[in-house]
Amino acid sequence: MEFERGAPLDEARALAREAFARVRRGDPDSAIEACDDALGLLLPAGPSDVLADVLRWKGTVLRDRGNHAVASELFSQSLAVAESLGYQSGRAHALNCLGTVAQVRGDLPAAERWYGEAARLAHRLADRRLSGMVQQNLGVLADVQGRTDEAIAHFRLALAAFEQEEQADAALWVLNNLGVLYTREGATARALDTLDRALALSERLGDVTSEGIVEENRSALFIAMGRLDAAELAATRAFGVAEQRRDNARRAAALRAFARVTRARDPKSPQALTVLERAAALAELTEDVLLRVEVLTELGDSCRDRGETSRARESWRRALELARLAGFAGLARDIQARLRRPSNAGADATDTGPASEATT
Repeated sequence: MEFERGAPLDEARALAREAFARVRRGDPDSAIEACDDALGLLLPAGPSDVLADVLRWKGTVLRDRGNHAVASELFSQSLAVAESLGYQSGRAHALNCLGTVAQVRGDLPAAERWYGEAARLAHRLADRRLSGMVQQNLGVLADVQGRTDEAIAHFRLALAAFEQEEQADAALWVLNNLGVLYTREGATARALDTLDRALALSERLGDVTSEGIVEENRSALFIAMGRLDAAELAATRAFGVAEQRRDNARRAAALRAFARVTRARDPKSPQALTVLERAAALAELTEDVLLRVEVLTELGDSCRDRGETSRARESWRRALELARLAGFAGLARDIQARLRRPSNAGADATDTGPASEATT
């Protein structure tokens, strides 16, 4: 269905587009204000395609700030408006967005259902961009469940779709996630090339949000390569972006990256433990279950290396409980290996890697 025309709707659409430009520049508060201005024009006019889109776009900004409860409500409202109008593209996008919230909360069966329905609609609509988004998200889902080959297949399908449509903003997220996967698999040369491509795209687009996340993952890669100064610089850049955005989830992730650098230099570092404690506190303020599992696992590793065995095992048990509840099979196996190992043993060779990101 075509967007409805008219001065208020056109003005609202322009405000929503400006909101996304502000998000890329790292100013989510201003972006939310622009969305609210758009909604102020749209709500009195009743249901419209533009209203469905702006509700979803505001939800995306809030979700990326870690406010998943309000984001989920907005996605549901967007879906209801789209369904009332028979606006199938809006319906498919809202379903995909609801899947991303379920995934972050650790409800993987619900995420798979939302994504599956979105994928079927995208196929019927011949919407390559949306199909690519769903393939990307299914890849993240497969990855956290330990199905690496399946994840790579989904990511490659997504990348092909985005490249065919010349959607650089979406392609960079696939490159980021492939870089994470290649790092974990030990393919460091391929990971470096892939993450460098993602970083170049984020810089070209002026997308501060994605730049910070790519830097987190480049930090992990540089640690694997033994380039600790480069790893520290990347982690510092990631934290700077998170601070600019006042994003607790990304603050926690960047602090975890910085702590990993510190631990690589000195496994018994008290500074690393302090930083991880701060990261864990920030992660608890979010609904990002994967992030909480990763930070708790790292905190346990730091405690173990300092000889604080009881504290290490408690942190790992908390991480394992969350991982099992969320269905993160691969992470759960890694954490169980830590708990089975004698208390004086070293770090697991399959240490949990940085997080992949879903797209909307």
